[in-house]
Amino acid sequence: MLKEFITEYNTYYFNSNNFTLSTSLDNSNNDIGKEHDNNILRKVVINISNSCNLSCAYCYADGGNYGMTSQLMDITTADKIIEQLSTSGVRCIKRLILFGGEPFLNIDLFVYLIEELSKNIELNKIETVTNGTVLNKKVKETIERYHPFLTISLDGPQLIHDRLRGKGSHRRTLKFIEYLKEINYENFEIASTYTRMHQKYGFQKEDIYDYFTQMDVRFNINNVFSKNKILAVKEMEMSEEKRKLFINQSLEDIINNNDKNYISPIVYDVLLSMIFKSKAESFCDDIDPETTITFDVDGTVKSCFRFWGTHNSDKVSHFNNKDNFTKCKDCWCKGMCVECVANMIDGYSPIISEEGQFIDCRKQILMEYCIYKIIELSQDKERLSKLVNNFERFIRYA
Repeated sequence: MLKEFITEYNTYYFNSNNFTLSTSLDNSNNDIGKEHDNNILRKVVINISNSCNLSCAYCYADGGNYGMTSQLMDITTADKIIEQLSTSGVRCIKRLILFGGEPFLNIDLFVYLIEELSKNIELNKIETVTNGTVLNKKVKETIERYHPFLTISLDGPQLIHDRLRGKGSHRRTLKFIEYLKEINYENFEIASTYTRMHQKYGFQKEDIYDYFTQMDVRFNINNVFSKNKILAVKEMEMSEEKRKLFINQSLEDIINNNDKNYISPIVYDVLLSMIFKSKAESFCDDIDPETTITFDVDGTVKSCFRFWGTHNSDKVSHFNNKDNFTKCKDCWCKGMCVECVANMIDGYSPIISEEGQFIDCRKQILMEYCIYKIIELSQDKERLSKLVNNFERFIRYA
């Protein structure tokens, strides 16, 4: 499908099959083929801790146990997972994610899985998500030896963070971050969850953005998804005008290599497609058993960590198929569009309702605006070159 872009410089045609931009209507219609090596898994996620030491107000995982009994994965279960992966011919795991609950509550198994899996399988990247409140000698040794990419949960200044996650948690998480800075550890980012509670206490997203910018850390800010819909803020999304300004700022941040700044998801998805030819075949390509395996704490395989425990759903395949929604099926930016399937099923998506009905979508308008800005940038070859070359530093998951 060709999308026309008329500018003062020329008329351009965006090929949504291969994400090329050309002034010619004869632009190649070659589609991007899906290549996959059966011996390589893009992602393996393992729930090593069905337990958490905090009780966050908005936790989608029922306090970390996903509606089940709080427990830590044992070595017997871990060995079965290791055997399954090793005997299935897997030679490489691009991203091994050890998840929870709070993963560092099970630090011995954290290390065990890395050691045992790496005997027969190449592990390109090890990751975890932590609340940053567990910092003991074993955790420090693990971080310094295996260099996992850490996503640390921090929701803003002490007032709002402690209201959401418990008194004293902000101080402990800051201590964790300070430790990382002391050892010059840069392999981490902050994940902030924005809620209606922020609004109640006078914190706008811009305030949270400024807070993390002043901390000089990489970060992202996402609206809450939670069963506690009192905290939900989806009706408080940024206006279209503010989103366009965010796109402008994000492009400048990439050109200037401000790689700690959080960039617009629209810019991220457009550039990922145009530069690296990454095509989103479904709303969430991670829900693909050929490339991703997700293990619950008892060793059972689930489609995604959001469906662990009692959260499982038989609607995943239907919601993940863009062709099941007419307006998505025929959309010119279909191949660049990513949307969380669990959010759809749980009723937090602004695009598809939990009943499977199309609601609304502004991505076409915003992606069109983004491509127009890229065309404008292309008139300055030096700035365009910086945009293309610097973007790789902003890729969060590779």
